[in-house]
Amino acid sequence: MSEPKSVRAFIVGRMPFGNTSLIVKCLSLEGGRLTFMAKGAVRPKSPFTGLLDLFYLADFHYQPARTGELHTLREVKLIEPHLGLRRSYANLLAAQYFAALIETVTEPATPVPAEFDLFGKALGYLCENDASLRVVDRFEQRLLTLAGVARAGHDLPAAFHALHHKVPELRNDLRKLLHAAPAQQ
Repeated sequence: MSEPKSVRAFIVGRMPFGNTSLIVKCLSLEGGRLTFMAKGAVRPKSPFTGLLDLFYLADFHYQPARTGELHTLREVKLIEPHLGLRRSYANLLAAQYFAALIETVTEPATPVPAEFDLFGKALGYLCENDASLRVVDRFEQRLLTLAGVARAGHDLPAAFHALHHKVPELRNDLRKLLHAAPAQQ
């Protein structure tokens, strides 16, 4: 059996597994995209209670899987909850879209330090400021540059089509919401 490992990561997705467990998707500096099984996480007295919410930055202590990509989560220490994201639906949707984009252009268990830093800066910005089309466009261009497919005059859908990737559906919802936002104020 391999030795337990620790990483600092952002939680970018979570879903129920059975009656009491969660599958938690994370983006880490050292390990790239990782997936953890948090056994018993939704039980009332679980040590994970309140620690596994979207976009939290935490230190994860886990047992690597013998085969496959589903590691067993042992311990979590919360670093930053990014509570500022929760002041606006548009900010939460933007953070979710950014996470979906990074998941689309990265491979599991491959270190992605530049993408990790970009995502961290985007979350920090969205905690302090409102989401806007300019912020979304800027994130998309920086991510395309990191992926090595940015070209003048090409937007994200054209670049993704060239890579044979599917643009996350959240993009249309977010852009519609942000187009309508100035009219509401």
